[in-house]
Amino acid sequence: MPALQQPDPEQEALDWFSRLRQPGCDEALRQAFANWCQDPLNARAYAQLEAYWQKLQAPEPVRPRPRETRLRRSRVGLWLGLLFLLVLAVLAFLYWPMLQRLSCELHTDSGERRSVRLADGSTLHLDSASAMNVDLRSRTRLLHLVQGQVYLEVMLDGRAMEVQVDDARIQVFGTRLQLARYSDHDELVVLAGKAAVLLGGDQRMVNAGERVTFTSTRINSTEKTDAKAADAWRRGRLQVKERPLVEVLERLAGYQGQRVWLMDEQAGYRRVSGDFDLDHPAQSLQQLASEHHLSLHGVLGHWLIAR
Repeated sequence: MPALQQPDPEQEALDWFSRLRQPGCDEALRQAFANWCQDPLNARAYAQLEAYWQKLQAPEPVRPRPRETRLRRSRVGLWLGLLFLLVLAVLAFLYWPMLQRLSCELHTDSGERRSVRLADGSTLHLDSASAMNVDLRSRTRLLHLVQGQVYLEVMLDGRAMEVQVDDARIQVFGTRLQLARYSDHDELVVLAGKAAVLLGGDQRMVNAGERVTFTSTRINSTEKTDAKAADAWRRGRLQVKERPLVEVLERLAGYQGQRVWLMDEQAGYRRVSGDFDLDHPAQSLQQLASEHHLSLHGVLGHWLIAR
């Protein structure tokens, strides 16, 4: 005779699990299920099935998202960057005038004076740290004073001559004149003949023995000048009469390639008269400082602090 098939608690537990979840489940079915659970094997099988089902139904734990790491810019790196930009700005401020001079057709170094004869027969005398561009090809001879000071001896050849100084134009009608650029203004001195300064809609005629100063916005009134003192720099002398102290300091310091920083701004307006040696600017500066009770301090060979 065939062997009797033993009941399988796990299979029966699966059947009961399915039947109990049907819509037609009634009290009689629930009572039959309770009677079936009286057997410990059946109860354990169903409990295991229920636990497995609960595990399947439980939501997956939400894994915390990794926090976005904010990259903080290092303070050290920031300060180094700022320091680098500062150094670049200082170098540009110190060396830009020299680079600008070197890019010009005619130029001189600090402390150097030079005379150049042009193709039209005119002669240019360049002061220390000066730079010019020259164009003699057109019907109007064009000169451009970029930096410093120049003394012109003009050869009249039937063509007009103009000198450009920033936005100002100087029309030359004479044979000898001098142009200079300073930190806050420009200057024209006519020694022979005439010249006209044109700036925007303004114009000023300057006769021999007169000087005029002008800026980027205005032309000042003409003044009488001492022609001998005006071009004394060509002989290595700086002769001034009632000129601002800061202007004289800048001229002397420029001869040794330095820029002036005057700590007392009011002292810069003092009027100075005297005769100074441009070939020995350091001695001339000490003489001037002693007369006006100033102390001079050189910084890195580029700056001269006066206080």
